[in-house]
Amino acid sequence: MSHGQLKAAVTQAAAADSTGLNNDFWAVAVTRSGQVCAVAYSGGNIYAQWLLSRQIAAAKAYTANGLSLDAPKGPLSTAQLYGFVQPSPSGGNPLFGLEGGNVLDARAAYDGNVAEFGTPRDPMIGRRVGGTITFGGGLALYDGKRAIGGVGVSGDTACADHSVAWRIRSILKLVPPSPTDTITLTAGATPATGGHPRCPNDTGTQGQTATN
Repeated sequence: MSHGQLKAAVTQAAAADSTGLNNDFWAVAVTRSGQVCAVAYSGGNIYAQWLLSRQIAAAKAYTANGLSLDAPKGPLSTAQLYGFVQPSPSGGNPLFGLEGGNVLDARAAYDGNVAEFGTPRDPMIGRRVGGTITFGGGLALYDGKRAIGGVGVSGDTACADHSVAWRIRSILKLVPPSPTDTITLTAGATPATGGHPRCPNDTGTQGQTATN
């Protein structure tokens, strides 16, 4: 994926989405091997969206790509991980501690000239930033039945990040045959529900299942 493709997609998706806090976004795309191939933002300049969200977006892309498989087994979104990683009194959450098992490469994430962040010369390009994120905003990318990478979005609520990532994937026409990697918004996310907490202004969230 080129910088121009991702830049156009995140700009269009952010403009179309009205959920969350109406913030701008960082978007990062990774290849199937987890290398960053494009970094872009939707705002007018680097500081129009939270700077911290650049590396969060990269980790979301890495997570979704790394936990998704070719169809028919298919995709797993970062939003789907939330309910399974929370601590519980019984210790019964099967993925508790997952986010600590694959740490972000700080040198890859923070290196370089800030003026090049989000440009075709972003210092993250070609590097494996790593990281594991367990809330909404990361989706796998598909060419037909084949998983080819991931996209991560960050800059607003986790629900808005998922919503904009869902729009980006659709714009790029890199949707899996069965997009089961939806976000299930619920007031009580648990391993049984597999849900994700609700967010402010989440009614129009794209790529969601039934809410309660």
